[in-house]
Amino acid sequence: MTKRYLQTKEETFVVNPVITWLKNQKANWRHIHKPKHGLSETGWDIEAQRHNMDLLIEAKYITGPFLSSFAGLVTAPLAKRPQHRMKIKYRSWCHNICWAIGSSEEIGNVYQLLLDYFSRNLLFWKHYINDLKLKYIFFVKDKKVAKLTSKKLLEISWAYKNTSEGKKIKVRREIARELMKNIKYK
Repeated sequence: MTKRYLQTKEETFVVNPVITWLKNQKANWRHIHKPKHGLSETGWDIEAQRHNMDLLIEAKYITGPFLSSFAGLVTAPLAKRPQHRMKIKYRSWCHNICWAIGSSEEIGNVYQLLLDYFSRNLLFWKHYINDLKLKYIFFVKDKKVAKLTSKKLLEISWAYKNTSEGKKIKVRREIARELMKNIKYK
């Protein structure tokens, strides 16, 4: 008799839609690995491989305070997590880190919080993206996925900083929604 494990909200609302999205892409993602048990395994939430590119994806489903979830995303590349299928090294030479973010809140609020954090120290985020190989940020809403490059998010953060400085939170949320309106969910 096999044990059935309950899926976490992170698996249901973020990991599974991103895996489905990756499988539906024109790019030939050969190996897509996800841990068997969402809560008990160490390692990356999703690992996708194709020719000369490995995506190591850390997924977060935000239900409460944004700061603790965001801290988990930021520290993910710093942890020495082994990459699946690696025998000698713990990461391949062609790895790229990705974030997958889903939320029970309105996604526009997540945009605003993320842009606030990025715009506080743009030089740090520029080095973080380059040094730790942060490639993509996936946003998940209603089991649909949107992909944004980290460099594009940095450009949007520059624009956000210039337009939102000193404004109230409702105005900043509207500015964030306006800047992120071109993101296409599939």
